[in-house]
Amino acid sequence: MGGYAVTAQYYDPLASLTHAETDRRIAAALAGLDETGGPFIDIGAGTGLTTALIAAALPEVEIWAVEPDPAMRPALMTRVWSDLDLRTRVTILPCGIAETPLPERIAGAVLSASLVHFSPADRAHLWPLLAGRLAPGGRIVAEVQCPHAQDLPEAAIGEVGVGRMTYRGAASARKIGPDRQRWHMTYRASMDGREMACHETTYDCWAISADEVLEEAATAGLIGQIADELIILRPASG
Repeated sequence: MGGYAVTAQYYDPLASLTHAETDRRIAAALAGLDETGGPFIDIGAGTGLTTALIAAALPEVEIWAVEPDPAMRPALMTRVWSDLDLRTRVTILPCGIAETPLPERIAGAVLSASLVHFSPADRAHLWPLLAGRLAPGGRIVAEVQCPHAQDLPEAAIGEVGVGRMTYRGAASARKIGPDRQRWHMTYRASMDGREMACHETTYDCWAISADEVLEEAATAGLIGQIADELIILRPASG
């Protein structure tokens, strides 16, 4: 997950602004989930925004926060440690999902803003890995961010104030393969009209559409439905 060494310091304020509606949909998709099926897996937990969302939506479930990027984990640990409820329920895994020693049964999983980091080969391993452990009443919620690779001109992604500082982000993208896209991110911090910092970074992502997710997941014994930018997967039987 290259690029987060720069992005990490700007992630929470901008993601809280731009991802709020998706977060509400994720919370709604988790409503009524059986919390007794085992730990719930937050795949690509980042700074823990989605981890906290899961904890609020599922107040009894144990959560495994899987985050391989060392730039994001300090914020994740701070969020978990500073909240007594999270501290007692959340385990932080400093590795990718393929390296995580998952239990035999899981209540479910969320991939919020993280599916783009999984190559076709990674996904071919991911769906069976989760499906084979998913409790009968469990759910996997995956966010589709890039349905297809394309060139995108630079556009603002948000502006938010923290104290006297104003943070702004902008993003552009370039197609680098039939299902591959390279993002260029620019972050600016200013105070009283004076720019105090400007950072740029790039990272690559894999494009996949909602229909393609359903097709791939079906081969692992999962069925699902499309809900806006989310895919909600369940066991095909049980």
